[in-house]
Amino acid sequence: MDRRTFNKVLTTGTMGLAMPGSFVQARQDASMVRAEPATQWPGQVYRRLLVDNHVPDWDPVFLSRFDPVDYVQTIATAGFQALMQYAISDAGLCLWRTKIGQVHRGMKGRDYFAEVMDECKRQRLHRTALFLVIWDNLAFERHPDWRFQPEEGEDKILEGRYGFTCFNTPYRDYVLSLVHELVSSYDFEGIFYDMTLWPGVCYCPYCTTRYWKEYNTEPPRVVDWDDPEWRRFQAARERWLFEFAQDLTKTAKSARPILVEHQFATVFLDWRSGVPLKLGVEASDSVGGDFYAGLTEFSLACKAFNGLNRVRPFEFMTSATKNIMDFVTVKPYGQLRVESLLPTVHSAASLTIDAINPDGTINHNLYAVLEKINRERAPYEPFLGGSLMADVAIYYDKQSMYDPDEKGAHVASLFYHQPKAPAPHFDGVSGAGRILREGHVPFSVITNVTLEQLRDYRAVIVPNVLELTDEQAAKFRSFVEKGGVLYASGPSSLDRFNKTGPRYLLEDVLGVQYKGNMGTQVTFLTPKDDELKKSIWPQNEIIHKGPMIRAEASPGAEVLGTVTLPYVDPESIHVIGSHFAQQISDPPAPTPGSEPGLVVNSFGRGKAIWVAAPIEASSDAVNAQLFLTVLRRVLPGPYYFEVDAHPSVEMTLYHQAENQRLLAGLLNMQQQLPLIPLSATVRVQIPLGRHGRHVTRLPDREMIPFKTVGQYVEFRIDPFEAVAMAIVEYD
Repeated sequence: MDRRTFNKVLTTGTMGLAMPGSFVQARQDASMVRAEPATQWPGQVYRRLLVDNHVPDWDPVFLSRFDPVDYVQTIATAGFQALMQYAISDAGLCLWRTKIGQVHRGMKGRDYFAEVMDECKRQRLHRTALFLVIWDNLAFERHPDWRFQPEEGEDKILEGRYGFTCFNTPYRDYVLSLVHELVSSYDFEGIFYDMTLWPGVCYCPYCTTRYWKEYNTEPPRVVDWDDPEWRRFQAARERWLFEFAQDLTKTAKSARPILVEHQFATVFLDWRSGVPLKLGVEASDSVGGDFYAGLTEFSLACKAFNGLNRVRPFEFMTSATKNIMDFVTVKPYGQLRVESLLPTVHSAASLTIDAINPDGTINHNLYAVLEKINRERAPYEPFLGGSLMADVAIYYDKQSMYDPDEKGAHVASLFYHQPKAPAPHFDGVSGAGRILREGHVPFSVITNVTLEQLRDYRAVIVPNVLELTDEQAAKFRSFVEKGGVLYASGPSSLDRFNKTGPRYLLEDVLGVQYKGNMGTQVTFLTPKDDELKKSIWPQNEIIHKGPMIRAEASPGAEVLGTVTLPYVDPESIHVIGSHFAQQISDPPAPTPGSEPGLVVNSFGRGKAIWVAAPIEASSDAVNAQLFLTVLRRVLPGPYYFEVDAHPSVEMTLYHQAENQRLLAGLLNMQQQLPLIPLSATVRVQIPLGRHGRHVTRLPDREMIPFKTVGQYVEFRIDPFEAVAMAIVEYD
């Protein structure tokens, strides 16, 4: 596509502007007639930008060179359709002419927010605001009684660079008044509340007083997920945060009916953040958030957002630099390209995060790179949308985002700002997602607040779930009874509060009764079935670093594998006076164990797979082979799609029923750059009773030969470097 055609596709009103190399000289005539963007917000807006602006004002140089014309025009020329503009940052300084908060001194009487909004209108860019909450250095400094107070005291906070407030203090009224002032004073289309989460566990006087008023006791200080008081405290933390998020949402909408989002990269954070999933579903119109852990997490996040989102498209964010903590190291072009196209194959908006220079200027060279990426993405956008088609759902349970080994730990030992804490459940969710993606099994994600979506799938993966209610168990039981397939690993569905002793809520479905744990540091799963033995050959067992569940198989259940213990218990080995089978490793016992380790059970019209340990959490290829073998055995085809391609290729499929077509997307997610072009043979299942008419390669609508193979339309995708998309039309 040439530059002229690209500008027509962008519909951002940038015709006649300078090319990327001369951004600084290009200026927009201030008298230009304002026009509304040609795209509809938010449904047609896929290319979005945020420029981080956490700049304080102690140095008079800070933000002194900010030029809203150059700034917005650079962004528009690079092909973006929307700008998320900072209103208030972690510094706690307002970038609009506020009468309530503290104005950034670098503005010197100007109104940066108003100037950017006006320039966005001239450039026909959609306009949203980013509003930081809780993270507020100015409020932290000026109002000690508003501070978040961790159990271990403020020392570590004072040693750092972030000042945290608590929304149970008068900070709440202050920030709500700021929100109302901003939204009622300026014309923009949406607001993104960043950092709507707990920085950790707060024990400020306001939190402890509130807990006393509600429960007539002191908030607990020892982590114990078996303690009803600790569980009640955690539920209170989640409820308080949700109520605060609702107040923020209602305050914005009381001023003007704009789109509201809360930071929802918190979807995968552990219990300390205190963010319930309903914050994204009920307090937000649309979900969005920024992610940095790599393509496996990115793909999983897109599928979780797909199921949680109410207003399409959802918004996937990541930075142009290596991460937002690295100001200068721009990701390699190939990485930027793939990360920008991953939301595209999920019919989502991609928001790129840049950061402003302290003096208020931006790096124009970066926008020349981003313009090239936007030029590639834009032609696919008219074809996006529809319903994600998947045979398998991974069940993600936000309430299980904790580590059982924390039991008895003092809250003070779990520093509020430490890296992400261990969460065995999420290891299983992430591992299952990677295996299914690389195995080209159509999958998505459902959660504990979207469990009604089970009806859209043929199978569900329930990996190492630590919390399950009777109501949720009943939904899974009904799903299997009606013909679904359920895979459960480890303690999934274990009711450890049962008065007669711990038991599986789904023991009738799984075909096993819980008897406790077996093994310590190392255990093994030994297949009994020939097909499963073949899947792990030349090995005889797969290893699990930890204990497994001891269970008894029900009559009629098929035991396909057993638990084998080590030759010698690793915890009994010492340098003097003990025996071991290998000096530096722990071989399995010479005779396989007899306790069930992998069971398949028929229940109603469906089947369940139970595994004594979360084998899906391991990154070992042999675990993936075993997982896929047993899943495909119990869940035969046809699947919504099949694809013969390298494991690095992710495929998605969206059904656009109103247009009688299916949108197939393939993304090359190779880790090693530069990308090597790959080809694929694709088979897409046509709705029952329909027939394939045409297959066209996007974006140029080039016809692709196809043939009918059973229930599939089969076609070949020639080698592609980053992305390939095709439309399959049927009658």
